[in-house]
Amino acid sequence: MRRDDLDTAGINVPVLATVCAGSLPPPANWAPRLERLGLDVITTGARADDPAGVAQAVAAVPFRPVMGRAGDPSALAAAGARIVVTDGPVPAGAYAFAPDEAMVTPISADGPPEDANDVARDVLAAARTGRASALWVAAPDLSALPEDVVEAKLMALTQGTRMARLWLAKQQSDSD
Repeated sequence: MRRDDLDTAGINVPVLATVCAGSLPPPANWAPRLERLGLDVITTGARADDPAGVAQAVAAVPFRPVMGRAGDPSALAAAGARIVVTDGPVPAGAYAFAPDEAMVTPISADGPPEDANDVARDVLAAARTGRASALWVAAPDLSALPEDVVEAKLMALTQGTRMARLWLAKQQSDSD
């Protein structure tokens, strides 16, 4: 995560920002569900976004940044995507989510839902190896899983990340 680029674009995300880096199972009503689950960056859940889907997600969740994936970066940004998955340039006011982003993926693309404590442990381990403020906490492609399992996995992702944030904040405030 390039904090300077996010700041320049006026995009605010917390340390250890949560995002779905992969696609989600149909139907395409994921934006309000992701907000309800507590993700910091919202997606449509589609493998490839179009401007209409992005605009619909932005309308459904106007106070969170929406990420557009695998489409024309200019068109996705014009539709309201503040973060665009691309290795190329993006219009002013958008952030290019590049293939080399530093991220931790503490949940799997298969199996039962993870425990939030295990997610927190994995996130903290990754945060200790570098700058926590430069790290995305990402969900992989979950499109092959049933919706209820996806929701449980994403809930564990957001809860575990919150626990990791709290632990990091406590460490910063405790004096030795």
